[in-house]
Amino acid sequence: MNFQMDQKFKDYFKTNLRQVFLYLIDDCNLRCTQCLYKLEIGFQVCKKEIDFEDAVKLISDFREMGAIKLTLMGGEPTLYGIKENNRPLLDLIRISKELGYEYVRIDTNGQFNSELLEKPEFKMLDEITFSIDGPTKEINDPIRGYGSFEKCVKNIKRAKELGYNIDITSCISKEMIKRDENGNLYLDRMIKFAEEMGIDKINFHNLFKTGVPRDYFSGNIDITIKEWFNVWEEIQEKVENNEYSIPVRIPQSFTTKEEFEKYPKYYGYCSCKNGSRILAHPNGMIRVCSLMIGTPYGIARYYDNKIVWDDSPTNELLAHKMNEDTPCTNQFKNNKYGKYVPTCVSFKPKQNEMIWKELQWENNRNENTTSKIRTIIAYDDEEITNNIINFIKPLEYVEIVAKPLNGIDTYNKIVELKPEMVFAKFNMSDMNGIEIMRESKQKLSDEIPIFNIFAENLAENEMETAYNIVGKKLNALVDEDDQERIVDILERYKEYKEHQNK
Repeated sequence: MNFQMDQKFKDYFKTNLRQVFLYLIDDCNLRCTQCLYKLEIGFQVCKKEIDFEDAVKLISDFREMGAIKLTLMGGEPTLYGIKENNRPLLDLIRISKELGYEYVRIDTNGQFNSELLEKPEFKMLDEITFSIDGPTKEINDPIRGYGSFEKCVKNIKRAKELGYNIDITSCISKEMIKRDENGNLYLDRMIKFAEEMGIDKINFHNLFKTGVPRDYFSGNIDITIKEWFNVWEEIQEKVENNEYSIPVRIPQSFTTKEEFEKYPKYYGYCSCKNGSRILAHPNGMIRVCSLMIGTPYGIARYYDNKIVWDDSPTNELLAHKMNEDTPCTNQFKNNKYGKYVPTCVSFKPKQNEMIWKELQWENNRNENTTSKIRTIIAYDDEEITNNIINFIKPLEYVEIVAKPLNGIDTYNKIVELKPEMVFAKFNMSDMNGIEIMRESKQKLSDEIPIFNIFAENLAENEMETAYNIVGKKLNALVDEDDQERIVDILERYKEYKEHQNK
């Protein structure tokens, strides 16, 4: 370890740490209405950036503690080391991959010089997340700054041309829950906008006033609980019916007291209690809850090669019942929601997010049932893909997590989503079944899924090669029209899982 750590700090995380949010710089080239970081950006006593040496030490120590996902944030992280042509940022990306982080992403407002996308180290990123707060400049620009929409979209298009994995993060403001002239929610249009842009997935943040410090510096574009539930149910139903072609991460934000009491372990998701994340800031503050940004509250500080636990009244965990499943503690203190209770801002049901799946959180919905079989359907004909999905959809024990239309995307989705089961066409033009299995095995080792291949027949040497790569994970050859056979494969696997869980 590079930092001398208090034992309380080590004991808190134990072996649970999975992701790091590294706030590289308290500076930004935009001044968004709802920005959580306004106070940090507006005033610093001393440090505006994390020293490069400290940044390397922090991500190294946190990786040793078990972290596998790293998010580089700000302010605006592409301003980090900008006077040195971003060399500190680029070196940090390279080093993080050398340290063994499985997933490294950057969260940006997209206003950077597009030349940054050409840098070899930048291309090592597993994901670029662009922030846009509406499907049109008329919605986005009054919130984020005039001209920001066009600049961000330009960089998204260039990043797409260069083959980056792209996510969009969008805040749900008053304008987003309005409807256009055709009766479509702008929130729905935002998802369609992302699909049309070729975005890989989209993530939403809520903007409620919930009695937390951010309420006083996050603008007046928030929405009410009543407005939200009508919208959330409409969008979530489309998500669960696979009406969108990309994963959609959308916060539930609230549930009823009765529903919470049925599934407290599920709805009680809390980053403070599960110890899965760290937020590290330039001023030395270490937090675990993003709602505490802009406040004196945290869990520890780093300085002089030490990480010192906060034993004062400003420790953000003091009010938390750490061994109980409760509604979000920080949002529930004022308890003004009637029949509703708040959930963690990161509680996004059935989300395709690395740490959510790492924690197997969906299993907490009902611990007495077998978890759903997470399945990918891969075929280079969208009509055939949809036909297959239509007769799988009634199977309540199956969750279709992706439907890629080419071989390269199939491989990428297997690595990103780590499904249990894959049904894939063998002969796709850009990457055939052997290549997909070989690359997946190399990347995931024993975590590779079970492969079912759409092919009338395979040559004996191809079968032998496939078996040598994945062994018993090569399950079956199947015709894409054979509904009975596909359902039977899934049913038999369900029975196998249930037997294993006894």
